[in-house]
Amino acid sequence: SGEGAREATMAADRSSRRLHHHLLLPLLLRLLLLAACHSPSSAAEAERRITMTQGQFCKSCCATVEALFEYAQEKAKESVGHAIDFNAEDVAKEMCRLPPFPFYKEFFTTGCEQIVAKNLTTLVAPLMSRDYDMKSDSESRTATGKGESTIFSTDTLKFEHSKKYCREIGACPETFFKMGRETIKDKCKACQEFVWDFKVVLAREKEVTPRRVVDVLTTICEKLALLHLRPGRIEDSCEQFVEVWYEDYLENGDEEEFIHTIADNIDDIMVGRYDISTPICTKYTDACKKKKKKKAKAKAKAGKKGRKNKARAAKSEL
Repeated sequence: SGEGAREATMAADRSSRRLHHHLLLPLLLRLLLLAACHSPSSAAEAERRITMTQGQFCKSCCATVEALFEYAQEKAKESVGHAIDFNAEDVAKEMCRLPPFPFYKEFFTTGCEQIVAKNLTTLVAPLMSRDYDMKSDSESRTATGKGESTIFSTDTLKFEHSKKYCREIGACPETFFKMGRETIKDKCKACQEFVWDFKVVLAREKEVTPRRVVDVLTTICEKLALLHLRPGRIEDSCEQFVEVWYEDYLENGDEEEFIHTIADNIDDIMVGRYDISTPICTKYTDACKKKKKKKAKAKAKAGKKGRKNKARAAKSEL
């Protein structure tokens, strides 16, 4: 009878565990469903929560400010005699999702949308005249002004706005604010700086094709004002190169050699294994040719002087 009692107790325990599992399973499923309801409800929302490195956020901020100048100027042309309206949602749709952003790496679009959504009023206020109105709340951010401000009138103001804005929102490290402030007067150095800027803009691309190389080259000179405080010499080098290159492009179209050289060697170009500075600054422009001749002449002169000194020393020994 004692053994029968133990078996009855064990059977009761097994039954209790089955009942416990039966009750616990629906509860776990309910908790999982609740968690799912509070997770990102769509791919778009998940995309907005993508985290970026500091460097990516800084790059996307620079590209956003750059695009905004063009966007704001177009809005000003459309709104002659009327107020210029900026709405965060509209700017994200009209600017962050239209060219060149679809050609850029994904984090540029994401960064642009995040920056516009959270900082629209700070971003556009300096771009309009003093008579403007700002509204910002949890639902929307809008800005309205009656024309362009003087920020469009000089390259210096454009550059400073880009630096100041990306500093205010914490997008870029301190070293970023020191870049581009040097006044470059040397023609060869200015050309080399232009080549560096060309590589910086190309590095944004998802895929560097000959067509995209053409698009970048035909717009890069106007971007230099946002990359340099005093871009004069660098702009000269850029315009000189683009003018010479474009003549080749008009003659040869998509078969033009330079654009294919860039597209075919882009990975090596980015890490410095393939040199494009020399052909740009010597073949297409004469920016660095004279300097090379001067160096060769100085070297030959030094060699001649050295030989004379040796001859004098040998003579004196005799």
